[in-house]
Amino acid sequence: MTRLSIFTDPAAYADEDAWHGQAARLRREDGITRIHDAGFAPFWAVLRHRDVSAVERDSATFRNAPYPILVDGPDREGGPPVRNLVGMDGAKHREYRSIVAKWFLPGAVKPQAAAIEQSVDRKLAELAGRNGETIEFASEVAADIPLRVILGAMGIGPEDDAKIHRLSHELFGAQDSDVARSDNAETIVAVVREFGEYFMGLAMRRRAEPTGDLGSIVANATVGGRLLGPGELVPYYVLLATAGHDTVSTVLAGGVEALATHPEQLARLKDDPSLIPNAIEEMARWVTPTKHFMRTAARDAELGGKRIAAGDWLLLSFPSANRDEEVFASPFEFDVTRSDASSHLAYGGGGPHFCLGAYLARLELRAFFERFIPRVRSLEIDGDVVRAKTTFVATFKNLPVRMELTA
Repeated sequence: MTRLSIFTDPAAYADEDAWHGQAARLRREDGITRIHDAGFAPFWAVLRHRDVSAVERDSATFRNAPYPILVDGPDREGGPPVRNLVGMDGAKHREYRSIVAKWFLPGAVKPQAAAIEQSVDRKLAELAGRNGETIEFASEVAADIPLRVILGAMGIGPEDDAKIHRLSHELFGAQDSDVARSDNAETIVAVVREFGEYFMGLAMRRRAEPTGDLGSIVANATVGGRLLGPGELVPYYVLLATAGHDTVSTVLAGGVEALATHPEQLARLKDDPSLIPNAIEEMARWVTPTKHFMRTAARDAELGGKRIAAGDWLLLSFPSANRDEEVFASPFEFDVTRSDASSHLAYGGGGPHFCLGAYLARLELRAFFERFIPRVRSLEIDGDVVRAKTTFVATFKNLPVRMELTA
């Protein structure tokens, strides 16, 4: 029986070096560790790459419902009041996922490449005009491009970008007192309410005047012969809007931070731009924006030599899996030439819940770094890097970067 806080304390994830140091020790000692923390139901922390992958792929044994993310309180009966694809299993998950699945296929995403590249070019031209100036890169640059891509796909105009970004930041930062409106629960309720008002307005407009965008597809989708109700529409839209940009922007920001603090790796990419696609996989491994998902055992099972009982709760630790010494040689080194970088689990470990937007995310990241890296003359961190206190999706609160780009 272990009593720890690195999985339940939001502040722990804000200190990445300390967090990884403790996770590495646990991974070596016991890759599946029973956690008892005050205020939380007991759970197993699954730390090794092979075990996280095994759970992700066995959705019959390890279910997302009722709680797919870590919540406090020992009583987890009934599930959360707001559910989306992340909390669904089996046939229900397949039915709801199919509403937008075709839109995220490579053949449907590729035509967006030119527009994404143009957006990147505009942003880089703007940055070149600010050479030598210290920029808060996370909010001023990294958030802009993926946010506009997904909101544009949903049929939302750029005039609403700031609103959606603010709400997403508050939702994922609800555990951070610097971000939350009040306490965690009150912030989430308030943000979900505001999201609900906004997205129900979008749904009603798209039902009245359907278009070909994602907003219209969701608004007019039917399940079991009926249109989706508010309790289904709003979570679906929130998932698309937030997951569609926040994780990508974190990898983009974290990738720039990694290049700034590893200048020899930046030099390699400038000398050989063909390494950039592999570097993007290494950035995703290095940053790992989603810190965990939870699973509930549907039946007795064995995992990594441990007996898991039906009803047990499991935390899949993606940052730990992405530093697993059994898979990645020298895992605490950032290496853009790493031959197995794509073995990371930043987009999930396979199975039915593999990230719908993984191809789009790679397209956006490649569009940025293939244009950014050749233009970099200098790149450095100019101040304190501050990460949000959160146990779920990591974000940067402050990433001060000074750079010089060619015109």
